[in-house]
Amino acid sequence: MPTKTLSEFSRQLKDIAKDLSFLATPRYPLVELTKLFPEHKGFLSELSDVSTPFNIDLDEKRKLIDHYLKRLEHSDIPEYLKKIFTGRAQDYYLITQMMESFGKPSFYDLCTKLYGSSNNSQKSTSLSSFVEQINKICPEDLSHNFYAGEDALLYLKNKLSDTFDQKHFEVKASTSLLSDASAGRKTFKLNLQKKYSENQLNIFLAHEGWAHLGTSINGSLQEDHPWLGTWTPRITSLQEGLAVLCEIISGHMTKARWNKIILRHLATSMAEKGSSIKDVHSFLRHNQLEDLDAFKVTLRIFRGVPIEGGMSFTKELLYLHGLIKILKHLDLYKPELKSFWIGKISFEEHSLLHLNTDLLQKNVFYFPKELESTEAKQKLESLRFIVNETFKNDFE
Repeated sequence: MPTKTLSEFSRQLKDIAKDLSFLATPRYPLVELTKLFPEHKGFLSELSDVSTPFNIDLDEKRKLIDHYLKRLEHSDIPEYLKKIFTGRAQDYYLITQMMESFGKPSFYDLCTKLYGSSNNSQKSTSLSSFVEQINKICPEDLSHNFYAGEDALLYLKNKLSDTFDQKHFEVKASTSLLSDASAGRKTFKLNLQKKYSENQLNIFLAHEGWAHLGTSINGSLQEDHPWLGTWTPRITSLQEGLAVLCEIISGHMTKARWNKIILRHLATSMAEKGSSIKDVHSFLRHNQLEDLDAFKVTLRIFRGVPIEGGMSFTKELLYLHGLIKILKHLDLYKPELKSFWIGKISFEEHSLLHLNTDLLQKNVFYFPKELESTEAKQKLESLRFIVNETFKNDFE
């Protein structure tokens, strides 16, 4: 297959994905939320109202997707790549529908198609056993050093430089209101409004830096397969599972951090089962999350869905579900851990590449050396054993 053809379809996928995001600018029913949470009126004033339109012509975007799929169907691209590209284009189509449905019940239905639901994926009573076993291997945060502002940025830049060439990334202050750290295509962002312990920064390093930023950089360097550098919703489960896995096997996952992941999971499930936004916030506060942190997590859980309860933004389930799934995937296909760093891929895409190409073996440019240590490999094997013994065949 001509490289030009593959590059063309990859580039068009990237064009389709442009502006298809409801995550960058949080939108909420601000009048209702201000009445429910008057103590957070100042914070809410920085957010956009749910009535704010998305600056994109969704009908034109869908026409572009339809045209792309028709051309793809009649192309000479190998079937495994055609399957990958088709799935990604269909994801983007769903995103256009979600943007139209933002703040409405139909948003939740579309959300579950992309990210799943606690109602149909959390069938196992073994989940609590798994959670407890992971908690036992997580240390307390015993950091003596704390960083804020430019010192925190410099710490992360120096740590990232141990893995990545500085020409391929930058570290800068974040404007995000809902998260402490995030990673984009080649940028690591940190919220400078807080002071962080050294271990908290190491958690961000492993999660946002090694996993999210690392796969983005590697994907952007795939000249023959540029689609590997393109975002799509279907990569989220693998990405979040991989990021949490990095935290654990590097030794940076603390009991406090693991507890927050589990609380977010439980709170998302509560919202799906009928708890209102006020109930979810109260649950998080009751479990010792600081008030503003609890409020931010609550807002993430109710992103795009009505706040009365019975629905949630189920992407928040994927930190735990993704971790379990990546461990079972490793056991099934026996790939090297390094192969997940090829770029931005889903579990299905990783399987297709594993079975049809040698791309996963030779095209990973950056991989954290800390994850190649004997200790990290031993922890990974322990996790695989825990998952297989705990779940057997009872987790989807």
